Order: sequence, then C-alpha cells, then structure tokens
Amino acid sequence: MRKAYFDGHVKIYLEGDASDYRGSTLITGFRGFGMVGYNVSKYLALGLWARKVGYVLSKPMPPMVVVEEDGPGFPFDIYYSPRARALIVVNRALPEREHADIYVEALSLMAKEIGVKLAVLVGGLNSQFKPEGERYEYRYLANEFYGGPELDAPEMEEGLGVMGPLALLYMYMTYDEVPSIIILPYAIADRIDVNAARTGIRIIAEKILNTRVNTKPLDEYERRLSIEKEKLLEAILPMMQQAEEEKEERKGMYM
Repeated sequence: MRKAYFDGHVKIYLEGDASDYRGSTLITGFRGFGMVGYNVSKYLALGLWARKVGYVLSKPMPPMVVVEEDGPGFPFDIYYSPRARALIVVNRALPEREHADIYVEALSLMAKEIGVKLAVLVGGLNSQFKPEGERYEYRYLANEFYGGPELDAPEMEEGLGVMGPLALLYMYMTYDEVPSIIILPYAIADRIDVNAARTGIRIIAEKILNTRVNTKPLDEYERRLSIEKEKLLEAILPMMQQAEEEKEERKGMYM
C-alpha cells in the first residue's frame, strides 16, 4: 500500500504505485438526494467486479462497519476495475463537516498525482426541478478541462446548483485542473431512488466507460427494498386502523 496524501487529518492508501491507475476514470459520489451518489458508486463497483485496492482515513473516522455483498465495508473504500479502467471511491459515510474540505482536497490531489484522465462525480438532482414534459432523465455540469465524451442531456440550467461535499470536490478538481463532470439524475429527494441510481450507472457505463455493467446487484437491492417496504406497511397498517377506530370512538363519545 502507498500513501497518496497525508496532512494529519486525511490519509489515502492505494495498492501498488500511482502509475498503476494513470489514465483511469475516477468515479465517486456522496449520500444526498435519493442516495444516488452513494448507490451509483457502490453498485457500479459491484457491477464492474471491481476489487478493493485502498481506503481513506479521515479524522475523526465515522464509527461504522457495514457488512455488504462483498464483505465488510468501511466508511471510505476505494475499488478498481481493470476491465473498465475505473477507480471508484465508495463513501458509505459523509466526512465530518469541519474536515470535509480537507477530505475532498485529498481526493482531488490524489486524482491529480495519479493522473486520472477524468473524474466523474455523481449526485441526485431534486425531481421537483424537472421541467414539465422533460425527455431526459438527468443533467450534468462539466468544468473547463472536460474534453468529452459529449452527453445527450443539456447542462444544468441557470439558477440550479450543487451543494455539500460533491460541490466542494468539483471545486477542488477544477482548482487542481482535473477534467471533471458532475452527473445528476433526477431523483426523489426524500427516499432511496433506485431508478435514479440506475440512470446514473447507465450513463456512466454507456457514455463514459463504454462498457457493460452487471445490474444484478442493483436489481437484488431493489428487491430487498421492496420486501422491507412491504414489511413496514404490514406493521404500520394495523396501527393506522387502530388509530382510525379510536378516532371514530371519540367522535361517538362527544357528538
């Protein structure tokens, strides 16, 4: 493992040497609207059969370990798919706000030091801003160093914006002159939007990586969400029915 960047708060470790990843496409996102950025990163890594090749240590570290399809997942893991030449940072947690600038600056400096050809940042765009009759499922925002490929959807309209660590990372990538693009599928803001994640994966695979992705892990995730939703409804419906019955009883008492 080699240390890519260290400043006392953030350390990034990668297997091998920087030259092993030169010319690759860096892909990452964060939890946000519809959980799109996180789910695209995670299920793109699984769908490309990417191997864990590194991790990020950010002080303070979120105290979490999540057992997932490919084993224990730490807050900030790095995966690599040689077939797609894709370096994917899966942010299972958000960096602490007071250290978010340092965290994203470290990612940007890593990308510059390695010599990635492109950074693809993914998030969700609140579907409330989707124009009536819209034919495209996403928008994008590219910095001045982005040289393609061209996407079919329009860029973000005037008045729209990006917030949080994704915006910070885009800024630092621009300052470090790393070619970057933010892809923003329209997403339902207040719940997990699997369809939006599916859109993000499809756009990245077809338009940028020019490769096919195994969607079975995402399909299974959607199936599990559906089962959990049904179980939740089964638990809630009796309580709702009881509340309605108690309401009717109270009405009878005071009429």
